[in-house]
Amino acid sequence: MTTLFGIPLPIVGFLCFILAAIFIYVWPKPGNDSTRGLWLNMGLHYLHPLAWVLLGMAAFLQNRSPQAAIFTAALGGLAYLFFIILLIANKK
Repeated sequence: MTTLFGIPLPIVGFLCFILAAIFIYVWPKPGNDSTRGLWLNMGLHYLHPLAWVLLGMAAFLQNRSPQAAIFTAALGGLAYLFFIILLIANKK
């Protein structure tokens, strides 16, 4: 069985899904006086959990199709990159 730092990948995938569920509810909602647009708000709220879901999917796909797992993990990294860009843009 494939592992990540000695942890079996199905457990890593399950932990990624738990983190995604937590981040859906923990990310702070914009205040009433927020000037964030709809797309910026949705991107900040959903791209971070989406990245974790994609990484969890990649962990489960690793044993069955390593190429699909690499592609899914790359999509997760891309989603996280967009999240970071939006987070930096929001701080300005």
